[in-house]
Amino acid sequence: MKILIAEYAVATGLGGTYKTEGRAMLSTIARSFVRCGHRVVYPTSGPVVDAGVPVLLEGGDLKGFLSSVDADAGLIVAPDPLAPDLIEAVESRMVNLGSGREVARLCADKLECTLTLKRAGVPVADIVETPECECNVYVVKPRFGCGSEGVVISSFPNAPEGCIATRYVEGVHLSASFIRGRDRFLPLTINGQIIEMKGSRFGYAGSQVPYRSPRAREIWDVVRRAAEALGLKGYAGIDLIVGDLPRIVDVNARLTTSIVGCARVVRWELADLILRASFGGLPESVEVDGEITFRLDEL
Repeated sequence: MKILIAEYAVATGLGGTYKTEGRAMLSTIARSFVRCGHRVVYPTSGPVVDAGVPVLLEGGDLKGFLSSVDADAGLIVAPDPLAPDLIEAVESRMVNLGSGREVARLCADKLECTLTLKRAGVPVADIVETPECECNVYVVKPRFGCGSEGVVISSFPNAPEGCIATRYVEGVHLSASFIRGRDRFLPLTINGQIIEMKGSRFGYAGSQVPYRSPRAREIWDVVRRAAEALGLKGYAGIDLIVGDLPRIVDVNARLTTSIVGCARVVRWELADLILRASFGGLPESVEVDGEITFRLDEL
């Protein structure tokens, strides 16, 4: 098959940690597809990775490129608010190997995503609008943001326009990487998140893959219920704080940086699993062997 992988930072020249994480994700999944015998093409503003065929993106019009390229299947990796329009372009031309555009749009909206999960009975970090006597620490974050960008700790839940506030939850920062097909949920790894504080702001700095938690069964139950409630498809990642309960704090309807570690410890080609999520035949489980810890500044 001819597989299109469109990673936004590499395609458009977006800088900062987006560039670092995007190039690492693109390289990881492109190598996996090539090892499975598929042809890979990817748009780029100039940078290249060690697998697949680069296609220079003229004028930075990624959506226009996606609307004209020929491939059998495609995978979009983009900042959450930008993903739905790009997914729509892919869906008009080929099989989309990730979540659909409406699912991506829901997950990009942290307010609606949280409310949807809460209505489904999935534990979340609750949204608050006024101070509460039992809580004096809050997390304020953009309603439409990506990762830990713009996330701050505050003594007040009064979120500025375009932001939401949730209760601060004490616990362990984890993420869960998984693949969901048409009729099966496949756990991959629970990952420990390396979180660094800079004043009132905190950010993701890397992962331990896997993180072997004694509460793994409980965590996977919550993650599976969330994936079903949201309609996620293909590879996705969910961030949690595990304290009194595993509580979901963010949903990524796409590849996440933890895939860099997953590819090293999961004893099955991730590209094959992603294809099986769309075309059928996902296994009931996969073997996870070994452990890797990586930091963004080392990618």
